[in-house]
Amino acid sequence: AKQYEKASYKGLFNFIHFIEKLRKQNGDLGQAKLIGENEDVIRIMSIHKSKGLEFPVVFLGSSQKKFNMKDLNEVILLHQDIGFGPTFIDTQKRIKYNSLAKEAIKLKMKKETLSEEERILYVALTRAKEKLFIIGRSKDFQKQYKRQEQNLKMYPMPQEGSLKLDDKLIKKGESYLDWLLYVYLLGKNTTITLKGKQMPLEQIVTLETYSKKELLKKLEKVQVEEKINVKQTIEQILAKQDETQKEEQQKKLEEILSWKYDYLVDTILPTKTSVTNIKQEKMRLEEITALEEREETLAEKDKELEREETLLEENQMLEKQELIQKQSLQSVTPKFLQGEEKISNAHKGTLIHLCIQKIDEKKEYTIETIEQMVQELIEKEIITSKEAEAIDINLVYQYTKSSLFENIKKAKEVHKEQPFYISLPAKDIIQEAKQAQSKKRILVQGIIDLYYINQKEELILVDFKTDYIGTTPEAKQKVLEKYKVQLEIYQKALEQALGKKVSKAQLCLANSNWETIDLID
Repeated sequence: AKQYEKASYKGLFNFIHFIEKLRKQNGDLGQAKLIGENEDVIRIMSIHKSKGLEFPVVFLGSSQKKFNMKDLNEVILLHQDIGFGPTFIDTQKRIKYNSLAKEAIKLKMKKETLSEEERILYVALTRAKEKLFIIGRSKDFQKQYKRQEQNLKMYPMPQEGSLKLDDKLIKKGESYLDWLLYVYLLGKNTTITLKGKQMPLEQIVTLETYSKKELLKKLEKVQVEEKINVKQTIEQILAKQDETQKEEQQKKLEEILSWKYDYLVDTILPTKTSVTNIKQEKMRLEEITALEEREETLAEKDKELEREETLLEENQMLEKQELIQKQSLQSVTPKFLQGEEKISNAHKGTLIHLCIQKIDEKKEYTIETIEQMVQELIEKEIITSKEAEAIDINLVYQYTKSSLFENIKKAKEVHKEQPFYISLPAKDIIQEAKQAQSKKRILVQGIIDLYYINQKEELILVDFKTDYIGTTPEAKQKVLEKYKVQLEIYQKALEQALGKKVSKAQLCLANSNWETIDLID
């Protein structure tokens, strides 16, 4: 237990879980094998962990990642030397702005953060003995390159032979990539001294850029070469064997060279998800499988990518224009007083769910009483007037006249909007995990719309669906198949929580009759 407490995990629950895991694996807390500094291995570590170590070749990845400046946006800033700087709020004019103290602390904290990032970058750049690879991404590298060239011209150039950046340029940088590009541009035509020799910086530092299209082509080429190499390796080894051993040896070699990790699916399965995300996760796995098969050509993908990027840029421009137009209004008007966007069908469905939740099964309802209930929701600021207008009062009224509502009125117990967590085997909810016979479990969270216990002590589970569904038997069967997994998860969670078997699991469709469809095992 003392050794466990030295690790990052804390608490009794994690300790018990850890001991159970050790018991299953017949393990112990013995000293792990230490790898020496000169071992022939690849190490993946943070820059902080690499401090004091050296390696022949070093890769510094994600150099485009922006510095973390989120702390500067807090309502109140704290500094150990200066004190605290609050945001001033004018309640009459309904505006807020930074106080002088906050601006001073903000400048100080930004300077300290950049200084710390400089020290971290220094550590990263001084770990390599022979070669250093710095990798970064840019949405439009040429644009970034030209912008940084222009920024350099705005500030005084350092003395000849020096690559020291101006402090203002350092403050302009948002990532390691920005800083490194400034240094590269500054030293393009500069001669520096290295190991007693004068040489141009371009002989020491090489800048290489690759587009996504080029990288995909290289990947295709590598995959083809790997297949060729595997085949050649098999042929070379077989050539040295006797004819009688060739077939057996070929089979063994193919098994070894075509080996795949048994738990590959587990590496892309989530540890925690929600009921509504399970369907999206399934679609994501299907996309991964489709990508591996590469049914589309690279040219088609590139065209699609270009179209998406163009559309994204156009949308961003439109959003910026709208933001500029609304900026003055938003600065003085709270969000709840600003104009709302058009209410979507999904939002309307949520409002119907809310009404069902607020309805008291012990009361009798008319159109007027339902309208009064909606008005109370407005007064309590649970919904807005515009949301209230989107509620179909007649549809809610029809619910109070449905056979389901009559059954609920006679029930011994009624429970609505019950949240739950349940641990389920991944193979029970995700098809790919089932095919791979995965042993992984996933923590699933969700909310059960309604369940009740009738006079016969039967446990009935109900899930409301407000999206449009046709009246034909085929349409009803289709919707049942669509939500079958969701209902099954609700059923398992309810049975596990109450220790009682669910007698019926029903989908209730939000139509004029509020028809129910039973889940059939």
